[in-house]
Amino acid sequence: MKQLAALLFLSITFISFGQRTPEHLIIRGTVMGYQYDPSAGIFKKDQVDIQGTLEGVTFEAFVGSKSITKTKSSSGGDFGLSLEIGKKYALKYSKSGYGNSRIDIDLSEIPENFAKGGLLLKNIELLLNHFKSDKAIDNGKTLGEIKFNSSKKQFVYNPQIYDKKERLFKKEEDNAAKTLLAESIDKNKSNNATPFKTGVTVTADNVNDNNGVTENPDINENKKNTAVIPRLGLTKDSPLAKIDNWNAITKDDLDVRAQEIQDAWAQLEKDKLIAVTPEDFLVIQAREELLKAAEKELDAAKLYIVEQDEKLSAQKSFNILLILGLLILAAFAFILFKRNKEKKTANALLAAKNKKITDSINYAERIQRSILLSDAKIKGIFPSSFIYHKPLAIVSGDFYWFSEIKGKKIVAAIDCTGHGVPGAFMSLIANTLLNQIVNEKGITSTSQILTELNLGIQEALHQESNDGLSQDGMDMSICAYDQNLKQLTFSGAMNFGYLVQNNELTELEADIIGIGGMMRPERLEKFKFQEQTLSLSTGDMVYLFSDGYMDQFGGSENKKFNLTQFKELLKKVSSMSVEDQKSEIDKAFVKWKGATPQIDDVLVIGVKA
Repeated sequence: MKQLAALLFLSITFISFGQRTPEHLIIRGTVMGYQYDPSAGIFKKDQVDIQGTLEGVTFEAFVGSKSITKTKSSSGGDFGLSLEIGKKYALKYSKSGYGNSRIDIDLSEIPENFAKGGLLLKNIELLLNHFKSDKAIDNGKTLGEIKFNSSKKQFVYNPQIYDKKERLFKKEEDNAAKTLLAESIDKNKSNNATPFKTGVTVTADNVNDNNGVTENPDINENKKNTAVIPRLGLTKDSPLAKIDNWNAITKDDLDVRAQEIQDAWAQLEKDKLIAVTPEDFLVIQAREELLKAAEKELDAAKLYIVEQDEKLSAQKSFNILLILGLLILAAFAFILFKRNKEKKTANALLAAKNKKITDSINYAERIQRSILLSDAKIKGIFPSSFIYHKPLAIVSGDFYWFSEIKGKKIVAAIDCTGHGVPGAFMSLIANTLLNQIVNEKGITSTSQILTELNLGIQEALHQESNDGLSQDGMDMSICAYDQNLKQLTFSGAMNFGYLVQNNELTELEADIIGIGGMMRPERLEKFKFQEQTLSLSTGDMVYLFSDGYMDQFGGSENKKFNLTQFKELLKKVSSMSVEDQKSEIDKAFVKWKGATPQIDDVLVIGVKA
């Protein structure tokens, strides 16, 4: 009888490993997080953005206001709880940075045969909102109730329906948390259909996998008395039970176990022939269950070894690839280092060359500036005047020219072909020719000045012949002001001007031909620029300019400043002092340009009568 009792104990403890606790409900599940942005409006369930499983979610079961058990989800989002049958529970779960939620579990009416065998709920999938809890849960309300249905012999889920004011979703079927919970409860139908036979003692081993929280002291007490090896459920007498390092088991070890099971089956067949009493058949039944379980664990161990071999092989392949990758990376790094060194050397040489070029251009800028009249001399000619000059590069193709001769004050705005160094060369030629035409020859007629300058550029650049190499030239506007007569004469070569009188803006028209360029000799001899004469009053403003200001891109739509805005700006500032006019014109240009690069030289000249 002692041997019989020992066999019964061994059989029962082996069957009990990893099973359900009598008169308890074992719940195992996974919790996941999902995102909901309130500013994006209500979303459909097929648009839910699942983040993945959540670690460290607190689960706490209450009977009324009393906390019964508490646990947290593992690193994989898994959780486990054991609840005593015969009571109603409120299961609340929450995590910092997420919402909180609750489901009710009714275990008050469980059939006796199910209660004695224990019940198991697997794969319960729950959701927590990343931004805020569901509206219906905010005030401690529930998603619904999980209850055992005696007629169906399975658990069912009854969702809680809330009125529209408390819903997070317009439609109940769009509530992903409820939908997922209902689907996961349905997965447990097969698990709950066949409870354990009454009278068999079972334990709830590993209810709360990997989280280290104890739910039920009675369960742990049962585990202390279970004579099994935790991994494969082997008896203490098994040769494999003595192996300390399961990562080192071999196929030979499994062959020993297989032979042991085969011998046990052979012995069982012999014992069946001599079984007589009900106790004998009970022992045989228990031994059959034990051997079936052992065979399953043997298959699991074989699968484990195959998996380990595959992992080892994969690790070796990974190591080889890693070494090859490191070698390739080292070679690539060497090539990059060498190229970087060569690039630094080339950059140093380039920087030295650039410095020489920049120094030369800076010196050219000083030369160009020296040929222009100083501010003091300009103020001596036109006391109330300003010059707004912003070269694109260091030197400029736009330049201004002033002179006073024979009682007339002359001012011109010149826009040479190109900008930078080429434009600066043209400005030197034009400045020299203007000095000869006006200051040496004494010509003060604006139309004649343009005509003489046109001929001079044609001759200087040898454009009068058909094989001339250069078609360069310039656009310009020029005024001659007789202060005694209060008369202004104006001529323009592609560049017009503006006169503002009594806040009214008048355009000073220009000829639609520039200075220089290719022109047939017979036409060149006959062509004369036009001249316009106007009377001025004290305070009237005359503006000469190049096209750089209105062609600049900028603004919110990155468009040109254009003539319309330019005219409005001049009308707006015309009544101010010349210093304030210059300041406002600069502010408007800088604001319009913003981060957009400057595209051309800019020149605006303002003269007050």
